[in-house]
Amino acid sequence: MKTPINIFIVDDNQLFAMSLKADIETTFADRPIKISLFEIGEKCMDRFKRSTPQLVILDYYLNTNHPSAANGIKVLDWIKKENADTYVIILTGDDNIDVAVKSFQHGASDYIVKTETTFKKINYSLLNMFNVMEARNDVRRYKRLLRLLFLCVAFFIGGVTAIFIYAR
Repeated sequence: MKTPINIFIVDDNQLFAMSLKADIETTFADRPIKISLFEIGEKCMDRFKRSTPQLVILDYYLNTNHPSAANGIKVLDWIKKENADTYVIILTGDDNIDVAVKSFQHGASDYIVKTETTFKKINYSLLNMFNVMEARNDVRRYKRLLRLLFLCVAFFIGGVTAIFIYAR
């Protein structure tokens, strides 16, 4: 069985986060996925150290319920510092180009504005990221196979050369 893809959802709207989790699990029922929910970025960062996710869906504004909570950009910066390979989707209700540009400058993989089609957009983005992750895994596997092949060829050539030299 494949290792589950570890996804963190960080959103201070618990109803939205639980609904998104259910939708992702339904949409990708054929894939092994483990989803964890966090209301504030600090809790996400604490768990991140123990269980590094491949994907994080991160709300830009995380201080609705906790005014002193870190915003999405601070959490994004921290995530990228800890593990640059983690894909991060920034979510926001703010349709502002400056927020989008800032998110991408800080390392976001995607930026989605919360609308009536948010779940579809997120699932499409996740599907693309799953495909990228699979392609990267394939590349790693092919590189290992290629190294093994070169090693076998080197041993073969070395063996033939040794036999040729000592046969004289």
